[in-house]
Amino acid sequence: MTKKRVYLPAIIGFVLIILSILAAMSGPIGSRIGWWDFDYAVAIAKWSAYVGMFAALLCFSGLIFARPGSNRRGFVISLLGIILLVPMLLFLQSWKEAKLTLPPIQDITTTTENLPTFWYAPNSRDYGGDLVAALQEEFYPDIKPLILPVTTDKAFDLSVELIKDRGWQLWTPSREEMHIEATHKTFWFGFSDDVVIHITKIDQDSSRIDMRSTSRFGGGGDGGTNANRIRIFFEDLKERSQQ
Repeated sequence: MTKKRVYLPAIIGFVLIILSILAAMSGPIGSRIGWWDFDYAVAIAKWSAYVGMFAALLCFSGLIFARPGSNRRGFVISLLGIILLVPMLLFLQSWKEAKLTLPPIQDITTTTENLPTFWYAPNSRDYGGDLVAALQEEFYPDIKPLILPVTTDKAFDLSVELIKDRGWQLWTPSREEMHIEATHKTFWFGFSDDVVIHITKIDQDSSRIDMRSTSRFGGGGDGGTNANRIRIFFEDLKERSQQ
């Protein structure tokens, strides 16, 4: 019985896919620990995607020329390579689309009338005024104050508890002023984003929570990170208030 030959492009494609995934992961990790800057990390991600797409073509050829019943081996490794690559490409594409389609703002707030300000977190970003407010209203119209059917003390305790559970750095919360600040380091790049929460009394049994989330460094857009942080925080806070 003749032993089937290995389809070499499938092997090359699989190896390139593994290397492209490792390279894409190294970009933000290297930026986080100071090996290179953000722009270099983005360039690494871009070229990782290019290499990955080329490798995918090689693996697709493996699906054809090393398919079951042919005289070559490599179908399984080709299929595995494509399965491993797809999540990376989808993630990079969604990240790219967010940067291109969302507004060039990094400072999101539920109110501009009484803008929450930072007392302790070292965030020196000045609010961009009417232009930023207009862009937020256009792209993130759902970012509004949260009304909870709990006392201000309860809302304060729930907010501090949630911040601690998330592992954010908490900055000297003031119950007297109903003022809370925290810093969250982003997962991949380790950027420091600061949040400030103000709680005001509506009546004896309900409170209003305003939240501002802003990137400490950088310019341009944040890909929706700060808006999503407020959305998710409010969703979790609302759920806890109902328990």
